[in-house]
Amino acid sequence: MSSEKGTGAPALVRAWGVGDCVLFVVGSMVGTGIYLSAGNVVRKIPHPSWILVVWLVGGLHALAAGLTYAELGVRRPGAGGPYDYLRETFGALTAWLFTWAFSFVVMTGAVAALSTGLAEYVGAFFPAIGTHVSAFTLGPFPVSRGQLVAVGLCFAASAWNMLGIREGGTLNNVLTVLKIGLLLAFVGAGLASPAAKLPSVESFSTPFSLPILVSAGAALAGVLWAYDGWVGLSALGAEVKDPKRDIPGGLWGGVLLVAGLYLAANVVYLAAAPVAALGASPRAAETAMLALFGPGAAHWLNLAILVSIAGSLVANVIPGPRITYAAARDGRLPGAFGGLHPRHATPAFGLMVQALLAALLILSGTFDGLVATVASFGTFFYALGGAAIFVYRRREPDAAWKMPGYPWVPALYVGSSALFAVTIAVDAPKDALRGAVVLAAGVAVYLWEGRKRRRREAA
Repeated sequence: MSSEKGTGAPALVRAWGVGDCVLFVVGSMVGTGIYLSAGNVVRKIPHPSWILVVWLVGGLHALAAGLTYAELGVRRPGAGGPYDYLRETFGALTAWLFTWAFSFVVMTGAVAALSTGLAEYVGAFFPAIGTHVSAFTLGPFPVSRGQLVAVGLCFAASAWNMLGIREGGTLNNVLTVLKIGLLLAFVGAGLASPAAKLPSVESFSTPFSLPILVSAGAALAGVLWAYDGWVGLSALGAEVKDPKRDIPGGLWGGVLLVAGLYLAANVVYLAAAPVAALGASPRAAETAMLALFGPGAAHWLNLAILVSIAGSLVANVIPGPRITYAAARDGRLPGAFGGLHPRHATPAFGLMVQALLAALLILSGTFDGLVATVASFGTFFYALGGAAIFVYRRREPDAAWKMPGYPWVPALYVGSSALFAVTIAVDAPKDALRGAVVLAAGVAVYLWEGRKRRRREAA
């Protein structure tokens, strides 16, 4: 553990190298999306060619985002990431609204959704504690035993990450290497199976019409969720050894690896079963394994998916409290969020608050609803943070590392994100309305806090 100069207070530890950063990005991204959201993508756009196009577009979008945030992370290699970018370029209110949404929806929703997905697969092995087994009723909300398992898993992952950034990174590395190996084994075994049969060449034609484009845009909500997670590394700039090398290498290396894995997995899905069967299943990977190898293989696949989601949960618990830590150090949140554990140098208070909020979401929401809310919030705020690069380039032309393809790469990312945000809002207006309510509440809190501050200063 290190301490802040002159104070003796604990400070964030620079412990991660480029390998840790790559595995963190992969670990954050590869979780439930490729297994649980893949079926939803097929339901939205049931054309083999468009399914692959949507996943490819999602990968290109994530790569453009990763390159943009890599330069931002090199320019501001501290805790907070997007909070700092927005505060310095678009003002304190925008940065606060990002923190408000990130704290109450984006990362808490991601942790809740991952915990829920993990509990579903635990229930596959132990049906008595499955998500469909009722436990009790909490007001208007029926609570299942699986939801209680999800809450327990959420708190367990948070408690582990309190032990230190090295400990959190080590567990993530082990689980991520294991999940990559298992996913590659699934792809290899699936393509080698005698039962594998790709759709005909004719079915890979790409029909084009306005309704299909709208459906493809809606399908991107699930794809963006599957690719989500890359932004977390930008909030860990104060905990990597060499930001100039580790942040860019972690982002583009991790995104490229994930994109390759996702495309390969979707090829196996299409080779295993018709799109109608895939779309009818909440677990496309399980449907594929049942078709290729029978029930026994599908059972083992459940274990592989369980490991994958567990790794993603461990990784996604990490970045959110770093955002609230930076906001608290800036005076925008109570001081407890800006403190570090005296022994482990982690934002322990923020980790526990995040776990509590995620637990509330688990008990009151559904998996699909959480994904939709996270996608709409994340797309909007991540794009706004990415737009900060244009301001930095004008103010500070020189940087230790610059992305290739500027200004086209960030323009592609920001522009496509704006389009995706509109499409997602049209497809899920109730989620968009919830987002507007949360943002309005954030503005009210900001104004209230500002009035209190002015009164204190006047006194």
